[in-house]
Amino acid sequence: MIACVYEAPGWGTGSLLVEDGRVVDHDEPAPAGRPAARAGADPAAQALAERLAAYYAGAPDDFADLDLEAAWDWHGIPEDERRLLRAVRAIPRGETASYAEVARMAGRPRSWRAAGAACAHGPLSVLVPYHRVIRADGSIGGYGALGDERKRRLLALEGARAR
Repeated sequence: MIACVYEAPGWGTGSLLVEDGRVVDHDEPAPAGRPAARAGADPAAQALAERLAAYYAGAPDDFADLDLEAAWDWHGIPEDERRLLRAVRAIPRGETASYAEVARMAGRPRSWRAAGAACAHGPLSVLVPYHRVIRADGSIGGYGALGDERKRRLLALEGARAR
């Protein structure tokens, strides 16, 4: 397993974990505590880390061109959850969708709670833009351990808003 660490000024240090050419995990930048990037990191992982750093600096990247079907280790993720995650990836940069809208987009209109669970436990934040999913009333919803303020900040970076 290769760890590729990147700096996102104003956000902190983020990391990617890559195994056999597949992205296994992405930790969003957080202040302090992570080691410097390893020398000789996988070139594809390093390129993605550079794109992530640029995104956090304001580059208008939505990562839609990434083939996560091939690059992500989907092992153990049920097909229903995969459909929900694909729907989240379809939300354009600068826009938001409710958990119920994500469920409808995935062809599972009554599965808004499952959409929330998929967002809460997904490992590739930003690459799968969980931060673009908000509550039906327009309020922010949750954003796990990173908190609501991180979600607001990501939405603001992309020009989107929530209450």
